[in-house]
Amino acid sequence: MTNLIALLIIKLYKAFIQNVIEQVNRFIQKYVVSHINKDDLFRSTGKSYIQFAQEEPHLFRIFILHQREGISSLNDLYQSEANPHTAEIIAKELSISVERAKQLHLNMLIYTIGIGTIFSVTTPGISTDEIYTQQEVAYEAFLKQALENEK
Repeated sequence: MTNLIALLIIKLYKAFIQNVIEQVNRFIQKYVVSHINKDDLFRSTGKSYIQFAQEEPHLFRIFILHQREGISSLNDLYQSEANPHTAEIIAKELSISVERAKQLHLNMLIYTIGIGTIFSVTTPGISTDEIYTQQEVAYEAFLKQALENEK
């Protein structure tokens, strides 16, 4: 009987954690959509995640650090985390192939996850300006690479 109760508690705990993760993901999606600049969708999306990391570091950590099942490659991560139409939008905006846009988006996804995580776990905290500047430097480098590879 004790093992059955322990298994039930574990199952309930896992369901609770999954529910929290789903709620956090929905909250972040709404937050990002409400904070993006429609005229600069790609840059402003990354900035909105960093802004979220600043305003809600605990929720950002839940979003970033939760266990992701079925991920065995960066492509799997991209398929899991990115909107399937984002690469098409980026390709159109920057006049590059969808494949190059996907690689640019993946690079910035990885970079933003990393710098957002650093930002959300440091005290007293790195300035937002420093984070945004570094994010812009990375964007410019990745964009340059995507444009050069397109030729």
